Amino acid sequence: MVIKTFFPWTREEDMPKEIAARLQRDYNITEKKWPVDITATLRRYNAKSSMADDLTVHPIDVFYVPRTEKELGPKERPPLPWRMVLPLYSSGSLDSAAAALAYLNLTTADIDFLYRPRYKTIFEALGRMHTTVEPESNATGFCHDDIKLDNLFLRNEAHEIMVGDMGQTRSLSHSYHKKWYDCRLVDAHRAWKTYLVLLRNSSARNNGTSEFDEELMAQTTDWADAYWNWLESDLTLPQHMVPELDDMEEEEEEEGAGAGNSTHGFWNTTPKGTINFPVYREGRIEKVAMGREEAFRELEGIKKELTEFKKARNAGTAGEWVPWWWWNATSPVANKTVEYELKVIDGAHLVGLEDSW
Repeated sequence: MVIKTFFPWTREEDMPKEIAARLQRDYNITEKKWPVDITATLRRYNAKSSMADDLTVHPIDVFYVPRTEKELGPKERPPLPWRMVLPLYSSGSLDSAAAALAYLNLTTADIDFLYRPRYKTIFEALGRMHTTVEPESNATGFCHDDIKLDNLFLRNEAHEIMVGDMGQTRSLSHSYHKKWYDCRLVDAHRAWKTYLVLLRNSSARNNGTSEFDEELMAQTTDWADAYWNWLESDLTLPQHMVPELDDMEEEEEEEGAGAGNSTHGFWNTTPKGTINFPVYREGRIEKVAMGREEAFRELEGIKKELTEFKKARNAGTAGEWVPWWWWNATSPVANKTVEYELKVIDGAHLVGLEDSW
């Protein structure tokens, strides 16, 4: 399935001269710029690899809608004439997975077990963007500039991850990047922090954030240790975090960049074993040992049910329907200690914050 997506305020880049000349010759289109999403993924049109091998969400096609004359306010900008046809991934973004996982009271170790092997592809995708040469546009390398959970898309129900939303992407030589030390390191740091946000948000419902916060600050887990080592002494680029990309790149290290191989140990080590994933069987909740693929299939069902349940609650049609996992989402203030203390304060009462979620 595909969806037509219009980005009226996306960043523009110069289109390749050959394409601009052809558009003017064949269609009398005189535009010289188009959305940066197209330029940043133009290699996809020339690549020999299949779509399944790509790690970035790229336009399938683009069509042109002439600008129409209209009165614009002083702060309005005319819309871009380009519309992009993008793939529609029914599994949604990584943000939607974190929202569903938060109801299951999994540990940070559980989330790391599930997603570390998948998340490595984010660094590979960024590494490819940083080192890509576009012969048609004569551009060398791009920085994504906007890595976050809702810009990382799940390609399928196995939760393979792709980088999307190129609306903030800029070429390495863009004047904006002259204000930064190295935009490639910024991409790497944002990717690292987004992984930490995934661990924190996915494990933070009943237990709060204390488990994650303590593990991060005390460096008691391999993911926390790897992050602090990267931040304090490593600072490798995404292309150095993936062995096959690191082997291909022969550029000299820039001041402040690490040796490259020290982060391989974490991102190229896949946690072994199984996860105790909660399921509802024969009227009761139990934890079942399962591998990643089976756990992701269970999670997909919970994600779909969560979407349907929220729609029903908002529409007032849920009635007495409550998913089995919903009661795990207790309010942080609705506990016996707080209830007892409120009872001894004249006139105090709980306001039921859980009903406003």
